[in-house]
Amino acid sequence: MKMNETAKVIKILNNYEVVINKGYETGIQTGHEFLVYLLGEELIDLDTNESLGHLEILCGKAEIKHIQPKMTTLISNNHMIKVRKRIIKNSGGSSFAMISGLTNQTTEETEPEEERVPFKNVAIGCYARRIY
Repeated sequence: MKMNETAKVIKILNNYEVVINKGYETGIQTGHEFLVYLLGEELIDLDTNESLGHLEILCGKAEIKHIQPKMTTLISNNHMIKVRKRIIKNSGGSSFAMISGLTNQTTEETEPEEERVPFKNVAIGCYARRIY
């Protein structure tokens, strides 16, 4: 599948996975990334009155999960970083804690965590275009 060709979403498996109507017979290979989008309204240039085409409304970016001859399963590869907080309570059992007066102290640690983001407004008939 060439960079400017489009495929269509033919099945929605869940909020994170869709199936498109192109497979390895059309050149899709592991490592390709896709932009999944739907077409919005046609926009007109105010100066020339020329059509600029249809607005592409982004549903998400995707990577290949599984390739078949005539179809491919894509999975959302948008990620969001969430910060997870962890509270640590120190009972002050060490001799250093007792000498320094640090008994019953609470410490808060944060840990970044990556979470996959679902497609937004994806529907059968949405387009998928290779972007890498």
